[in-house]
Amino acid sequence: MRTILKIGIAGALVVLSAGVPWGLWHHGQLELCARQDGLRQQADRLSLLAVENGRLSNLLAQAKASPPLSGEQLRELLKLRNERRWLAEQTNLLARLRTGSGQLSASEFQKALSSEIAEAMKRILPLLQPALQKYALAHSNQVPANFRELQDYFPTDAGRKMPGLQTFEFVRDEGPRPGDALVLRGRVGRRPGDGGDVQVYGFSDGRAVEVSSEDGSFDRWETQHLNSPPDGTEEKVHLEAEGTARERASLTELAASVGISAGDASRFFDQMKQQEQALGQKFAQMRETLTGTAEEKQAQMRAAIEAELTKLAAETLGDKGPALVRKMAGGEGKF
Repeated sequence: MRTILKIGIAGALVVLSAGVPWGLWHHGQLELCARQDGLRQQADRLSLLAVENGRLSNLLAQAKASPPLSGEQLRELLKLRNERRWLAEQTNLLARLRTGSGQLSASEFQKALSSEIAEAMKRILPLLQPALQKYALAHSNQVPANFRELQDYFPTDAGRKMPGLQTFEFVRDEGPRPGDALVLRGRVGRRPGDGGDVQVYGFSDGRAVEVSSEDGSFDRWETQHLNSPPDGTEEKVHLEAEGTARERASLTELAASVGISAGDASRFFDQMKQQEQALGQKFAQMRETLTGTAEEKQAQMRAAIEAELTKLAAETLGDKGPALVRKMAGGEGKF
């Protein structure tokens, strides 16, 4: 079987013909584990915030019972009060996200959290350069080693730090350089369902972009946009796993050989991925009804796969669709 048969649903269905029940069970287990992991993360965040809130409360109580404070001690006390208020706000936010009118699902929680982080990012970005300049003046033109060192150089509101400052970090470990387009990032967490990851990125032009990655890898995207922001005004970007991207590229190349544009080929690839689970279930049921020798069953399964893909290709690509499916079969009429 040729490598190209691994593209999209074609390869998936060949594998399914030999082991569909296990594959479907495994997918369900992965989704359940991801949902449980997301809820555990919520609980862990609340627990950590509660512990920190309690620690700061004890420090404040001790300060109130102590003799009169010096100027430096007073500033530290105000800083602790500010941090305590911020922690209380975050604890309340997480509690609302977890409960709301009832328990939020892992997906709903992540969506709400991502929105909060993106809004905080948009408020902070316009003030990043002034904060860097203030830091440089106070530290002999040095740059902060990390974003945490910069937090005290942002404006405050009634003595309180801006919400979200504790959430972000520099994209470059050593801090942004002149000309950088991509400057900040904040991690949202794992995406429910498939174990991918989500982060919010901030650009020097004030844009906040949510980026989700199927395999949790952001390095290539960060390198690509470090000095060049994404085209358009989109606020959400989805990064395919490297394997999926290679499959899409291979299908696009194969489609070009029968006169199908890259855009249409990519659209067909997306259709195959969307139909993957439904067709997998269909062929799992079909497999139970096949009769004959192992070779005959395999031939029946291959014919059924080709028929389904040909139908989908014709609906998506028109007259050129069946020719692409024949190419995917290696020109031999079988999968």
